[in-house]
Order: sequence, then structure tokens, then C-alpha cells
Amino acid sequence: MLIILLSTLLNIVLITILIWLIVLIIAIVTLSRRHDIAVPVKIFWAAVIFFAPVVGLILYFVFSFRKRDNNIRRY
Repeated sequence: MLIILLSTLLNIVLITILIWLIVLIIAIVTLSRRHDIAVPVKIFWAAVIFFAPVVGLILYFVFSFRKRDNNIRRY
């Protein structure tokens, strides 16, 4: 019983880490391809993402797309 529980917990942890790594890679690629922000700001966001992984990713996705949407021209 304990082995099954530990195996299930290990699977959940591994899946969570895999999802986190995918989101981290997407955030870094998105950050590196943006041309509307300066290099020091990119370095700041990269540091936030790396040193505060969960909170940094959430903050980056919340605040980066908010500013980007304001620059879209509507015809």
C-alpha cells in the first residue's frame, strides 16, 4: 500500500516538474523574442523567472501580455 502511494506521489511530482519546465521554456523563448522591451528589462524578467520560479512565471505572464495587448492596433 505504501509503495503504491509513493509511486503515485512520485508520478505527480514528475509530471508537475515537467509541466513547470515546459512553461519555463515557453516564458524564456517568449521573453527573448520580444522586441518591444529593452535588454535590461529582459534581464530583469529572466532573473525574476529563475530566482522566483513559480511567482516569477505567473507575474511575467500576467504583466507582459497586459502591456503587449495595449500596443495592438485596431482597425
